[in-house]
Amino acid sequence: MNIKMRILFRKLPIQLVCIFLVTALSMGSYEILKELYFKGQLTLWESHIITIFVTATSSMIAAFFMSHLARKLVNTAQESQFKVQSIMENLFDAIIIIDKFGIIEMVNPAAEKIFGYDSKKLIGHNVKILMPEPHSSNHNGYLDNYLTTKIPKIIGHVRQRVQGIHSDGTVIPIDLVVNEMLHHNQVAFIATIRDVTKENRINLEMRQLRETEKKMLKHLKDELQMASHIQANMLPTKFLLYPECKEIEVFASMTPANEIGGDFYDVFLMNAEKVFIAVGDVTGKGVCAALHMTECMAHLHMIAARESKPHKILQKLNNRLCENNGSGMYITLCCGIFNMVTGEFVYSSAGHSPPLTNKDTKRFEFMPMPSSIVLGFVKDAKYKSVALQLNPGDSVFLYTDGVTDATNKQQDLFCDERLLETLSTLNEASPKVIIEHVKNEIETFAHEVDQADDITMLCFRYLRPLNPSMS
Repeated sequence: MNIKMRILFRKLPIQLVCIFLVTALSMGSYEILKELYFKGQLTLWESHIITIFVTATSSMIAAFFMSHLARKLVNTAQESQFKVQSIMENLFDAIIIIDKFGIIEMVNPAAEKIFGYDSKKLIGHNVKILMPEPHSSNHNGYLDNYLTTKIPKIIGHVRQRVQGIHSDGTVIPIDLVVNEMLHHNQVAFIATIRDVTKENRINLEMRQLRETEKKMLKHLKDELQMASHIQANMLPTKFLLYPECKEIEVFASMTPANEIGGDFYDVFLMNAEKVFIAVGDVTGKGVCAALHMTECMAHLHMIAARESKPHKILQKLNNRLCENNGSGMYITLCCGIFNMVTGEFVYSSAGHSPPLTNKDTKRFEFMPMPSSIVLGFVKDAKYKSVALQLNPGDSVFLYTDGVTDATNKQQDLFCDERLLETLSTLNEASPKVIIEHVKNEIETFAHEVDQADDITMLCFRYLRPLNPSMS
């Protein structure tokens, strides 16, 4: 019963009483007026006839008002019934009403669709025909137990996952809610049912997808770890790199931001007198950057084996990288050739951060660096070489921008000034001590903040001149 019906039923007794009182007052007023007007001159039959006409008229008026109320109640009841029927017919969930004996009294179309029965085959039958064993045999006992003890097990509880049975015998998973109600002034029960077959299938598919995803992620993680090991093995890792070379000491470190980085460094002997040194940074991170790094290192080795000037090496490397650069990635690179006989370090840069040296002042300062363009961006780009004369004890520190761009929680940068300050106390230190100290300073500054860029450093120190007679 909706709100409108409740209001009408609450007002009905008052309206009937009002009609009765108005009719009674009208009849009483009539009798008084009749006596006053005719002053008792009417005969008994004349008085009765007038009274009959007045009573009939009053009755007709009262009947009209009562008929109007009745039509209003009927229309409201029909409207409510239509709404309830419309809701029942269009509900996605099945609705089944049973009496206290378990006999089905009403079903909606959703129930017919879920269980595969026509409503005529359900109404009047026990609801246990929609349940698989053992619940089918025990259902009446469930109802009797509830009616006797009023202790609910399913009735009145939240939605529960149970099983139903289709007309073709297929067991179907359903969500069930049962509540007690009054139907025709008798105890009845209303069940709301939802078929969750499709939901279960989707959940199963989702679980299978998640398992597949986990396996794929594990496989990808294993592949990335293997790629990371391969990449790490491509870089020189054993220091001292060349124990037979007592004239130079080298140490390097590369900390990738992800499993696979885009930074690289390289150190190798070109001949008995010269050492090639390089530090580079590929744009981007991950597998693509690592592959581009591998390509760059391969070309760099082949070109440096035939070319003795750093700027010429960069020019040829740039043209090689421009030929097949469909990814649009570019590389910054600083490379140089150190002569262990003369102590001369000739270097060139392709858009890379300038290296530092502690030559002369015994304090690390940025080295002169001519302006240049990155590798792989414009073909036939020109580069310049710069010569630096080192003395025994002098060091050169090369790095990628991941060092100065390291950030902390406040988004402050480690910056060039902080790098200079860090290196200011390390003028006489070995390359290994210098790099490990800078790395510790960066970690302290970042305070466990994950970095967005790889951090790569290389440092070499000139120890003593090579004896030319041994070359």
